Amino acid sequence: MINKNLIFLLLIPVLLLNQVHVNAVAQDYFLRNIDIERSPKNILIGSYIGGRSHLKPMLDVAIILIERGHNVILLTSGKYEPSSEYPGLKQISSGPQYVTAKSRNIHKDVDYRSLAHLMEITTASYNVTYEKFKNAAKENNIDLFICDPIANHVCIDAANNLNKPVVGFTSSFMQMMDPKPYKSDPMFGCNISLENESFFERFRCTLIQPLQITYAYRPFTRQLNDIREQMNIKSVSGKVPKVTLALINIFFGFELPQSLAPNVQVIGPVLSEEYPSLTPELSDFINGHKRVLYIAFGTRFYATIENNNKILQSIVETINNKIFDGVIWALSETSKDDFSPSLNFADGTQVQTLPILNNIHPHIHITKFAPQFAVLSHTNTKLFFSHGGALSSHESLYTGTPMLILPFSVDQMGNAQRLKSAGVALTVNKNTLDVNDILNKIDFLLKDEHIKKNSKRMKYLARINSNRKYRAADLIEYMLYSISLDEYLDDDFFKEWIPAESRMGFIKANNLDVYGVLLLIIILVLIGIVFILIKYISNPLSDRKKSKQA
Repeated sequence: MINKNLIFLLLIPVLLLNQVHVNAVAQDYFLRNIDIERSPKNILIGSYIGGRSHLKPMLDVAIILIERGHNVILLTSGKYEPSSEYPGLKQISSGPQYVTAKSRNIHKDVDYRSLAHLMEITTASYNVTYEKFKNAAKENNIDLFICDPIANHVCIDAANNLNKPVVGFTSSFMQMMDPKPYKSDPMFGCNISLENESFFERFRCTLIQPLQITYAYRPFTRQLNDIREQMNIKSVSGKVPKVTLALINIFFGFELPQSLAPNVQVIGPVLSEEYPSLTPELSDFINGHKRVLYIAFGTRFYATIENNNKILQSIVETINNKIFDGVIWALSETSKDDFSPSLNFADGTQVQTLPILNNIHPHIHITKFAPQFAVLSHTNTKLFFSHGGALSSHESLYTGTPMLILPFSVDQMGNAQRLKSAGVALTVNKNTLDVNDILNKIDFLLKDEHIKKNSKRMKYLARINSNRKYRAADLIEYMLYSISLDEYLDDDFFKEWIPAESRMGFIKANNLDVYGVLLLIIILVLIGIVFILIKYISNPLSDRKKSKQA
């Protein structure tokens, strides 16, 4: 027989839990109020370079602000034509498109020296562009600036001289916004990480390279400062642009991890909510091929004729060897004249290029434009042969598509290193491009289990982080809300974001003065100990000499 008292004791916790549940059900609750009081504000987005890769992430955040009732104006070079993709966005042109792929010799090695001409152009047009920013801000009663910091001193200077808060927004060169001594970039002649570099390489990258860069840009910096002085413009953008908030369109996993100041926020990958669908022609092609290679080098970059021939030969080889059964190549900046009439293969055969470029080949589809995100999202797309631009990298990571990267210029070399470090990509060199090297690396990317696992991991990470553009809009709105409460007067206004080290100086922020005094005390103590020891040792010797003499 089971003891009845024991059963009653066992039932007591159950009865108590039921009573708690009844009390919880009976309790009244009210919903947390998540509404924010908003009043329309005027925002100016400024980019000197312009172009889709620089503007699109900024405008994807801007459209959120427009939907929340704010007025956004884009001031950039050229004409972006964003009306269909970003309704409600007004554009002001600062002049013709200054920098295009055809105006740069991107087939040579590109580093900080070869990009000095960009600073030369921006300096020459500084006074005219500054007036456009100032007039646009006054005419439209701008409350806040969002500036792409690349070659865009004028936007940051205009914001600060008009006493307006400024948000820096960039998809590359995180070192520009929050430099770390253990990180660099191939653009500046060093690897993205100095963690495993030798002492001499770290010495070169930490001390020698900054001096060389400063020397290379010194004439343009001096000229720019002279123009500022003539125009009575206070200089506020130097090595690190002076911004209230820095938004970096990147995420850790792709970018190497580092500590960040509160006013520096990683908010990438910034992607649109909607993308163009596959055209019927592309849809039929990609649905009819189970293993597709997609090739695209962006809207500004192109390969040499020699490299185009090598890439086309590699394409034919992958199909002949049944590595892929379909290839899509978006030739945005490339024409049929950028290929040789025929391709010569190692076995002595010759293939005419014109039929391939005219889409006579059943397994190769050449097009001027392809809806890239739709192509990468398709399950039949197995590999992306890319230049490694920021947008292309984010879309490839988001869709979990491994990459073979042919970097041409600027941030692409650094992106290539980051993607390779993440274990989702391999790279080829534009100066030593080789058909067999391309084929071997394609084969490895398709078969290696680590590549497959890393692609899935990065896909998950990219998708988790892809909603942070709303946080970017929230932070911008906080700034807009704050300036409505008070005047934006000095550096103390957004002090909740600004770390103390920026005000304390390098020595005080790192307690070097404290450690210096401690070191001095230790040295003085050691000197005292040595002095006492010498005196102690010398006294017995003198006593022994006296005793011997006695």
